[in-house]
Order: sequence, then structure tokens, then C-alpha cells
Amino acid sequence: MGKGKKKKGNVILIAVGVVVVVAAFLLINPIRSLIAISTMSPLKSQEIVTGVYAINNGFVNLYLLQNGNQYIAFDAGNDNEATMRALDDFGIDSDDVSAVFLTHTDADHVAAVSLFTSADVYMAESNQTFLLTDEGQSRSKVFADMNRGYGTLSDGETITVKGAQIQCIYTPGHTDGSACYVVNGIYLFTGDNLNLNNGKVVLFVDVFNMNNDEQSQSIRKLSRLEGIEALFTMHSGYTTDFKTAFSEWDTQD
Repeated sequence: MGKGKKKKGNVILIAVGVVVVVAAFLLINPIRSLIAISTMSPLKSQEIVTGVYAINNGFVNLYLLQNGNQYIAFDAGNDNEATMRALDDFGIDSDDVSAVFLTHTDADHVAAVSLFTSADVYMAESNQTFLLTDEGQSRSKVFADMNRGYGTLSDGETITVKGAQIQCIYTPGHTDGSACYVVNGIYLFTGDNLNLNNGKVVLFVDVFNMNNDEQSQSIRKLSRLEGIEALFTMHSGYTTDFKTAFSEWDTQD
């Protein structure tokens, strides 16, 4: 992956920015934050199901979906060096990533946006609004410093990326602008909008959430989806049993 290895100029800057933002989170509640991070269980870098690749960035995953001879990324991790190593192992060139869909713009979800220079970047319109708030600017500083253009999607909007159908679903709670993405009606990428614990959906770690009640409502919204064959989280793995995962949510008001 010769081209990817040439794109290390921003790695140090991105890494420093991620460290600063993560440190800010830790200062809010250092003990709870450290415990929360230590219990996160992202997947190893691997092809999980046919055409879906997890990339491990320490305590967080990003995902690549093969789309013909190109790839679509869901979130962008926090460690470009780890991402480039995984891409090399998979035999994927960073220039073959044609689109990045951000579930939100916290520091540990955006670093490889700087690596995927050929990609179009998308986020929820609600997240763009969140970026204009004081807290949004604080949590999203790493992304903002990239000065990267992006497109926005409304709740329920579906766009086509080289034949792949990507639907945006607003799921506030972790942040006011958080969203999930359904791909081709069967794959759900959830960002930090929920965690999996023994195959069951639970709230994301509350020390990092802006509003747990809103997140609960968002989870119930997701529980009503139909036809999902695999659900992918960014910090706690994945499941192919959607019904069991949401069994404690789908009957709640």
C-alpha cells in the first residue's frame, strides 16, 4: 500500500489531538473513565462477515465494507498507524475507500478521515448542528482541525454510494448529533449509540453519554428495525442475532 504509507504527515498531529481530547474526558471523571475504557472489547482486525472488515485501533473499531472494487468506511478510528497496518494486511489501498460515514465526531472515531483522502465524508445533519455548540466544538476539535468538507443526511435519508444503499438513522443520546447507518437493509453500524454485553444491547458507558434517557429512546427506535442480519458496534464487537440483542428493548414503551 505505497500510497497509504506516504500519508503519515498528519499522523502525529492527529495522535496529539486524540490524546488531548481523551485526556479532557478523563479529567471529567478520571476513575470512571479509565475503568470504562479498560472494559471496552473491540474486535481484532479481521474480516468478520464476507466483505465487512473490522480494524482495531486499541479500544475502538472502525469498519470497512467492500463495495465492488472499492470500500466504504463507518467511522474512522483514532490511530492512523494501526489503520495503515491493517490495510496493508488486508491488501487494501487507502485511496480505494470512496466514502466515510461518521456516526459522530468524537476524537476516537475520526482520525482516518485524514488518511482516506479520496473519500467523500458524510454525517447526520443533526451532528453538523451539534458541531456549532460549545460542547460539540470541544468534543469534535480533532475533526474540526482537519478542515475536511462533508455532506449531511437527514433522519431516515438513504443515499446510494456506487450501488450500496446507506440509510442514516438519528440516534441522539451519546451526543446530540449521533446517528447509525443501515447498509443494504441488512447491516447496522451503531457507533457509540449502544454496547453489547453477552450478546444483549445495553446503554453505552454513561460517563461518556450526554443524555442516557435520549439514548434509551434511540435504542428502542433501533429495536423496531426489520431485516437486520448483523449489528456492528465500535467498542464491544458485533452480533448476527438482532432479535436476541434487542429482546429486552423491543417491548418497552
